[in-house]
Amino acid sequence: MDQTFMKEKNILPLVLSMSLPMVISMAVNSLYNIVDSYFVAKLSEEAMTALALVYPIQNLVTSIGVGFGIGVNALISFYLGAKEKNNAHKATTIGMGLSVIHGIVLTILCLLGMPGFLRMFSSNEYTISLGITVL
Repeated sequence: MDQTFMKEKNILPLVLSMSLPMVISMAVNSLYNIVDSYFVAKLSEEAMTALALVYPIQNLVTSIGVGFGIGVNALISFYLGAKEKNNAHKATTIGMGLSVIHGIVLTILCLLGMPGFLRMFSSNEYTISLGITVL
């Protein structure tokens, strides 16, 4: 790829071309949630309640992962821009390792903390059971 691509291209087309994948990703995610809610709502009111209670936690975990990924990506870009490919490779390797660790830690925290979280919002044991299953 041409190294002057981002320096010479007009700003509006550049921003649009860079943001389009994110827009598509968010649209697909929203569509998934809408379709999921539609079919879960047909099961029972408790199932829909469980889904609604778990959704913010799923969003939080996703946001933490995306934020972590953006940070690692910025670090890798910095090293590549400074022509330090060895450091960029190290940052990639460490980022992947930390990503796995972060996934394991968040999974454990969610599995341990979800029953208590759900009990703060519902006293229905069936809804709590469904919420744990959904997560």
